[in-house]
Amino acid sequence: MTLQWGYKRAFGRCALLFVAGTALQMIFGDIDNGFLRYPWGLIIALNYLYLLVLIHFQKHRWKWLGQLADHYACTSALASMVVMTIIFGLTRQDPATEGIVGALGFSRMTSSWAFNLLLLYFTTTTGLAVMEDLQHIRKRRVAAVLSHAAVFVVLVSGIFGSGDKLRVSVTLQKGQPSHWGISREGEQVDLPFVLTLDEFRMEEYAPKLYILDAMTEQSSRDFLSVEQAGDKATIDGWHLTAVENLDMAGHMPDSDEYRAMEHVGAAPAVYVRARNLRTGMEREGWVSCGSFIFEPSYLFLDDRLAVAMPRREAKHYLSRLQVVEEDGTHHNFDIEVNHPARVGAWRIYQMGYDTQRGRWSEVSVVECVRDGWYSAVHIALWTMLVAGVVMFLTAGGRKVTAKQRKEAKQ
Repeated sequence: MTLQWGYKRAFGRCALLFVAGTALQMIFGDIDNGFLRYPWGLIIALNYLYLLVLIHFQKHRWKWLGQLADHYACTSALASMVVMTIIFGLTRQDPATEGIVGALGFSRMTSSWAFNLLLLYFTTTTGLAVMEDLQHIRKRRVAAVLSHAAVFVVLVSGIFGSGDKLRVSVTLQKGQPSHWGISREGEQVDLPFVLTLDEFRMEEYAPKLYILDAMTEQSSRDFLSVEQAGDKATIDGWHLTAVENLDMAGHMPDSDEYRAMEHVGAAPAVYVRARNLRTGMEREGWVSCGSFIFEPSYLFLDDRLAVAMPRREAKHYLSRLQVVEEDGTHHNFDIEVNHPARVGAWRIYQMGYDTQRGRWSEVSVVECVRDGWYSAVHIALWTMLVAGVVMFLTAGGRKVTAKQRKEAKQ
C-alpha cells in the first residue's frame, strides 16, 4: 500500500521543520523562554490567535493555507509529536549530556528548537481544526468540539505560558519559618506566604546484605533482603542467615553488640550467620549500615570478603508543613513526592531532605511553583474529561448519512 500524496506532502513538511529546528539548535543552542514572561507571553498569544483566525478565513483563497488545516496536516503533526514525545520519554533529561543527543537538544527537549517547532505546528493545525468545528458546530458533536478546544487551550497555555512559570527552591529547617527561596537563576525570591516544617517522616525499604570485596570495593550482584529474623540467601558460595533483625539499634562505644534503641540516630542492625558452602567455615556477627551517630559494622568472612549493609533506600517520605498566607490564612499540609499542596496560584512540591540523617532528617527541601496559566489548563482538562464521558455515553447514538459523509469530505 503506497502512501497518498497528501500524506507524503504533510510528513515532508514535518521533516523540514525537524531539519530546520536541528539547524537552529546547532547554531543558536537552546531556546530561552524568558521573552514569554508576562505580559509578553499574553500579548504574543493573542496575536497568534488573531493570526489563526486570519488563516482560517483566508484558507479558501490560498491553497497552501488550506493545507495547514486538512486532515493530512493534522495526522502528520500528531504523529510527529508522538514520535518526539517517545524520544522525550526515553532520553534522560540532563543539561550536561554531551555527544549527538546533547547537540540535537534531545536531553533538553522542552528547550530544543525541533521539539518546539513541531509543537507549534501541531498546535496550529489543532487550532485551525477547532475553528473549522466551531464554524460548522451544528454538523459536529458538541462534546467532540469541546474536547478539541480543550486540547488547544492546553497547548497554547503550555507554549505561551512557559515563561511565566516560576520555580523557587526552599530549604526548611524544622521549626524555623521561612518566607523566601532561591530561583533556578540563583536569585532570592520572596514568597507570598510563610512555610514552617513541623515534621519530616520517612519509610524505608528492608535492609539488604551484600558480600563486599574489600580489594575491589565491589559488591555482589545478589543480596539478602532482611524482612524478619530467619531470612536466608546464598550469595557467592556463602549461605547467609539473619538470626536477629533490629530496626532501630545502637551499641556502646566499647562494644560491638547492638541492642534495640528508641533514639534519634538509631540504625538498623542484623545479626548474621554465614557458612561457606565449600569449606564449611562459619562466621557470625552484627552488620549495620550505621547512621550519622554510629559507624557502619561489617562481618568479615576472610581477609578479603565481608558482609555489608548499604544505607537503606527511601520507600516513602513526606513533610508536614504549616503555611501562613499574607492575610493570615493558616493551612496545614502533608506533602510528598507527586502529591503537592496548593496555595492560591502556587504549588508546593516535596523535593528532598538531608540524606546524611535519612529518616532523622530535620531538613526538608521543597519547591514552590507558580504558573499563571494553571487555571486555564485546569479548566481545559476538566472540560476534556467531561467531553470524553459524554462521547462515551452517547457513542453509537447518531447515524451518519451518505450526504453527511460527502459534506464532511468537502
